[in-house]
Amino acid sequence: MKIAPRSYWNRLRLRLRGRTITLTRRVLAAGLLVVAAVIAARPTAAGPAPPAPAPVSAPSGAAITAGPGFATVPIRLADPGVAELLNRGTRVDVVATEGGEPSRKVLASMATVVDVRSSPPAAGNLFPAESSGPLVLISVPVEVAVQVAALSLRNPVTVTLR
Repeated sequence: MKIAPRSYWNRLRLRLRGRTITLTRRVLAAGLLVVAAVIAARPTAAGPAPPAPAPVSAPSGAAITAGPGFATVPIRLADPGVAELLNRGTRVDVVATEGGEPSRKVLASMATVVDVRSSPPAAGNLFPAESSGPLVLISVPVEVAVQVAALSLRNPVTVTLR
């Protein structure tokens, strides 16, 4: 006996409309909805957490905070690798180039490093920062602080370790 193609599909359609199939379809839909909600609610996988910075002890004779007659100035270094060599209390000379000329100018002598801050990650920023080097806070005399701050914005600045 040969079954007509239309009658086969009609019987299959009637079976799929049965109670057990309808109940199974509803349970499956509810399960998929719960799985989707769990996946949407869980936090995104992040990379490993950065290691905590090791506590750095300052030399006993170095003043860490800016006292009277001193100001703290933030500078960005031309070479970010130099910032890894700096610790709190390190004495440095701040050097800048004058308008791209080969001559160098010492902006501040015997400045004290107050803190070294790493640059924030630029992955989430809409407009990435021009200079992504670490930020170094130095303590310099008030008379020199304005000049150091202004020239460090315009010219590449580096430090020499003492």
